[in-house]
Amino acid sequence: MERTDLNLATFVGIDAHGSEHTAFAINRFEEEKGRIQFENNIDGIKKFLAWVPTVSNGHTLFGVEGGGNERHTLLRHMVARYNQVYEVNPFYTKQRRDHGTRGDKSDAVDAKMVAEVVAKKFPELPKITPHEFTAERLTLRKMVWYYEEITEQSARIQNQLRQLTKERRLAEEKQEKYALDFIIKAKGKDLERIKKLQKKLTIELEKLLPPQAKNLKTMRGISTILSAKLVAHANGIERFRNLDKFIRYAGIAPLERSSGRTKKYIKANKGNRKLNSAIYMIALSQLCWNEEARKYVEKKVLEGKTKRHAIRCLMKRMAAIVYGMMKSGKPYRRK
Repeated sequence: MERTDLNLATFVGIDAHGSEHTAFAINRFEEEKGRIQFENNIDGIKKFLAWVPTVSNGHTLFGVEGGGNERHTLLRHMVARYNQVYEVNPFYTKQRRDHGTRGDKSDAVDAKMVAEVVAKKFPELPKITPHEFTAERLTLRKMVWYYEEITEQSARIQNQLRQLTKERRLAEEKQEKYALDFIIKAKGKDLERIKKLQKKLTIELEKLLPPQAKNLKTMRGISTILSAKLVAHANGIERFRNLDKFIRYAGIAPLERSSGRTKKYIKANKGNRKLNSAIYMIALSQLCWNEEARKYVEKKVLEGKTKRHAIRCLMKRMAAIVYGMMKSGKPYRRK
């Protein structure tokens, strides 16, 4: 898009919620062109789509923040009509709010900030595409979400069982011991049920993995579950025109904090944290068995980097491999 086109374009930010969405339209100079609140249903979405031409003279770029799975219907209708719909990380709007002169917060204010982010950063933002809303991809994402939910439940139960077991050893009253035994037994059954469910979900996720993800399992340390998480949280590798965009989206690229001759890099807290976590697990598995990965981290530490920074460097290498494999569909090959 040429600069002149940008000056004539309209930027629409959407703050998405479960029951109602708010949209705010601005021009290139962040002047308001209109705003609208609409319900998260078919009639509301039609109302929004009819409103867009009233504030735009043609070229429109959209940014959407929030809403989770409940924004799918809105996005499905938007990408069917417009080809420049972008995902806006809440980190960007929080950053603008924290460094702005106004501290107020409302749906309209948030939607305007989303529009401002799109106007300034749209080349860096991941594009939302129609591929994200195929039945296969939506099913995979929901199954991954459910697996992650019950895994969190499992971790909580295990922590509770450890605490209850300690209390049981210290208990002196018969009635208290009976109560603790009853709870421990019930929690143990809950844990067994979750483990069985995890096994069933793993089988189902294996069936749902697309061909461009099954090859990920040829790399040692990447299981069916990790493959599914990478696909679900990347949400379509075709969204990323190059490796740098993928790495930024995963929140792996460190942020530079330099002044004069002093150069310092800090951990990036933005990006998709669940995708970041999946790549972190791959990096840890490489450290367990891959001698080259261990030597690479040791080399970075000797160069003066902290152990955490060295692991982030390894994560960047793992992200590059994952990106290449998902793009090509080819199996892993060690050099």
